[in-house]
Amino acid sequence: MINKTITINEETINIAYCTDENYLEYVATSIKSIILNSSSKLSFYVFVYNVTDSEIFKLKSTSKLIQVIEMDKLEVDKYHNNFTIKHLNRSTYMRLAVPRLLSGKVDKFIYLDADTLCFSDLGDINKVDINNVVCAASHDALTKNDNKNAKRLGIESGHYFNAGFLYINVANWVKSEVEIKANKILLDDGKTLPYLDQDALNIVLNGHIKFIDNKWNFIYNWYTEKQKESFFYDKVTLPKIVHFTGGRKPWFVEHDGLAQQLFIFYHHFTPWKNNPLRSYKEKMRPTDYRVYSRKNWRNKKYLTSVTWYLKYLRSRFK
Repeated sequence: MINKTITINEETINIAYCTDENYLEYVATSIKSIILNSSSKLSFYVFVYNVTDSEIFKLKSTSKLIQVIEMDKLEVDKYHNNFTIKHLNRSTYMRLAVPRLLSGKVDKFIYLDADTLCFSDLGDINKVDINNVVCAASHDALTKNDNKNAKRLGIESGHYFNAGFLYINVANWVKSEVEIKANKILLDDGKTLPYLDQDALNIVLNGHIKFIDNKWNFIYNWYTEKQKESFFYDKVTLPKIVHFTGGRKPWFVEHDGLAQQLFIFYHHFTPWKNNPLRSYKEKMRPTDYRVYSRKNWRNKKYLTSVTWYLKYLRSRFK
């Protein structure tokens, strides 16, 4: 018998999130989706603020792989005091500080938004060389030729990334002063940037990004309505990470379908498993009413469809 030597990459994959109490259970769900689909060594760093001790305990009990780091009050308050953009969850800004706060602990890590689910082992990320760049990221469009956001910001390369997934070289991020430069852009021009910190990061990191396959950060709305009900079953094309951008999250009761079922499955393995799905009604806009009307019509739920469409009409003619 010939003994074969199998080489396994045992390098730990470090993954970081930022959240307040509102998204804590969704971070836990995202983490569980990674753990349940992974055979790689993992370590999670969750940066929290405005979270009670009991909620932190629940998060830690999700997995022994999770380290919870409470943000210093000064780190958080500067965003409240200095920035005029108050409506956005501050966790979107806090990702700028995470590489600095992890400096000396890890050399590189994946930053993930809370509204992500993982469907495949992430071990291949160790094959992505980011030694000579600040980070790796995926395009914010399904095709590389869609460069409208790059043009809007005057980015000469013509490439624009989505910041919900970033594979970050910590030393290069700190050395390049990404946090300082991005914060200055937000402070000076934040009101003119529709995608805020994502726009700022694209400006600062122009020329210092390695673009990787969209399978690492596949935007859910790139799917057609038909694909949204079948994407999980095609293992050849199934992305590693699906990112549920926009307002219609799978944890809202109105967002029924395959995506919600998958979310509920992973949510079941968290300490928040008995929490009911939230309602999206108070946050809905006229476009949402129309989307739900069309979706129910396609599913032959005609009465429900008409109800949503009447809400759309009333909102338009107020």
